[in-house]
Amino acid sequence: MKLVVVESPAKVKTISKYLGKGYKVAASMGHFVDLPKKEIGVDTEKDFEPKYVVTNRKALKKLKDSFSGVDTLIIASDLDREGEAIGWHVAQRLGVISKSGKVKDKSKKLERIIFTSITKDAIEDAVNSPRKIDTNLVEAQQARRILDRLVGYKLSPLLWKKIRFGLSAGRVQSVAVRIIVDREEERDKFKSDEYWKVFADLLEVKPTSKVTTQVIKKEDTEEDKLSFKGIKFELIRVRGKRTKVAKEKDARKILDNLLEKKWIIDDIRTKQSKRNPNPPFITSTLQRTVSNLWGYPAKKTMSIAQKLYEAGYITYMRTDSFNIVDSAVKAIRSFIKKHYGEKYLNTGKKKYVSKVTSAQEAHEAIRPTNIVKNSSDLGLTGEAQKLYDIIRCRTIATEMPSAMIESTRLQIKVGDYLFESYGQRILFDGYLKVYKEKISENIFPKLQSGQELYLATISATQHFTAPPPRYSEASLIKRLEQFGIGRPSTYVPIISTILARKYVLKEGRYFVPTETGKVVTKLLKKYFANIVDTGFTAEMEKDLDKIAEGKAEWVKVIRSFFTPFNKSVESGEKKITREEFTVLGSSKFKCPDCGKKMVRKIGRFGEFLSCADFPKCKGMRSVEGQSEADKAKETAKEAASDEFMSKYVSAPKAEDGKEMLLKVGRYGKFWAHPDYPKVKEAKPLLLKEKCPECKEYLVERKGKWGKMFTGCSGYPRCRYIQREKKAEKELRK
Repeated sequence: MKLVVVESPAKVKTISKYLGKGYKVAASMGHFVDLPKKEIGVDTEKDFEPKYVVTNRKALKKLKDSFSGVDTLIIASDLDREGEAIGWHVAQRLGVISKSGKVKDKSKKLERIIFTSITKDAIEDAVNSPRKIDTNLVEAQQARRILDRLVGYKLSPLLWKKIRFGLSAGRVQSVAVRIIVDREEERDKFKSDEYWKVFADLLEVKPTSKVTTQVIKKEDTEEDKLSFKGIKFELIRVRGKRTKVAKEKDARKILDNLLEKKWIIDDIRTKQSKRNPNPPFITSTLQRTVSNLWGYPAKKTMSIAQKLYEAGYITYMRTDSFNIVDSAVKAIRSFIKKHYGEKYLNTGKKKYVSKVTSAQEAHEAIRPTNIVKNSSDLGLTGEAQKLYDIIRCRTIATEMPSAMIESTRLQIKVGDYLFESYGQRILFDGYLKVYKEKISENIFPKLQSGQELYLATISATQHFTAPPPRYSEASLIKRLEQFGIGRPSTYVPIISTILARKYVLKEGRYFVPTETGKVVTKLLKKYFANIVDTGFTAEMEKDLDKIAEGKAEWVKVIRSFFTPFNKSVESGEKKITREEFTVLGSSKFKCPDCGKKMVRKIGRFGEFLSCADFPKCKGMRSVEGQSEADKAKETAKEAASDEFMSKYVSAPKAEDGKEMLLKVGRYGKFWAHPDYPKVKEAKPLLLKEKCPECKEYLVERKGKWGKMFTGCSGYPRCRYIQREKKAEKELRK
């Protein structure tokens, strides 16, 4: 009997069906072994030896039960470093190998198989060609985990002391935050300049009506909003120089000069060009394309792709290789020939070269496992259907010929002013037959050099130069990839972490750094430049790749980083002052206690106003200028309102008989002793509704992930949670 261990339980049923008798299939549920949560878990004195603990005992117990009576352990975790490390820990915890990797039980055979798709052929091929666990990949994953732990556990306490409790720094997350903060600083420094565009609407036949002039003063004007009856020409040169029209008066002068002029075509140039298909999807390009098309976050895209992979519909979705196996290429080409004809078949197999130097060419790009089947054949609907369709179309397009585009440029010189117009048409659609891309056709009528055209309307539109755009998920992933930071499996965790830590927020699709993110980045840039340096981080990624390739020792790589880093932390403990980073600037408000000026500060719960004479004077206000006394009055007023009391039980009495007051804390509102926090007596806010199980009052609580829910006040004795009714859930949607 053989036991096959995969990561996800969703794969178990499918793989069991393909393997049949003689095999058992079990899931590790991802990583069930990791460094401990509440301690560093790395012995820096003993060659950075990690201390691993079991984080999912239930999963390990199920694996041990499944391993009973088995003579061969087959590791079938994902084909990346994480998967290799999971397989290593499975083999260790089941007693097949020791910590050093040596075989402990010779009666048990250990095999490692990999596959890029969950299909019958792929699984059978993998089982028939097993290999050993790649210790280089295991060490590369372990090195990354230890590096991240050392940075986090050494820097985070420093941030707690020097800024505020609860902050954290990460080897890669801090670089991502810095990229966003730097862009915001560029935007803040940017000075917008006014400029004007001049357009002419020209007709082949002389119009009967008078020439109209338009001067449109609007910051967000787009020339595409202008209505053109004929051919749109734009002013590109004045007296032979490509200069911008800076002011309205200059634009009006140009319009006046052109009203009575003749418009004769000076030059016509036509050329043909190719538009090549993009390579098949890899992780980053899939995330970016879907984000740009439909606004999906990278996390959502990968979640949908994971389900398609586990169902056996697409190949493994965490990859940086453009490679497609020959058998799949043959199937794609056969499909194109049958459904689109010979002319839509590219001559010879295309070779797409990855720009990612560390790309693992043994892996595959993201493609359908069966190119013949469309989403309807598989019964896919909604988001899964959309994602599958775009992956399938992109894959088919890679084996189709380039599109042929004919471009035409018209030039008209009127005195000192040169106007141009561009047109294009598709001569042959090629790959565009399958993979639709936005190509606007602008087809000119038959014209010739020396032909006169007639002015219908001449327009000037006001514009302003725009600052560099903020990063979206798509552009941030692209930037990280350009710098060589992160890998296919890390883009989603990076983004999730910086959002969860509230170093950045999202405004629509775009990232905006918070004051906390700016302050932390400022500190790291000044005292730990390497940690947020893109070049240094990219070099570290290359060192991890060398470990994976067996070209570097993981202990040496970590030591070369940790020794100078640890000295910087020790030096920072002495050099960094709290005021250097917690004081954000002055304010217009005066202290409610002493009347002196107040300064903006960052504290435990975010930004607030503090007396400049702190700690002598401890006067505080909210950022909006509201004092603590004012906030307390507002809260008391709310507690006394009929609307508030219709929902909650009236204020309870304190132990000394005093009536408790409503307070606002970190986790919401609560009843507290009037002398709180000197007298630390507090009680929850009870709803008038009672628990259906134990008849205690219900309370509103904040859950593990920050969401509010209603539960029994008798917790943990009573674990009742009020579930949302289906009708209410639908209404909320």
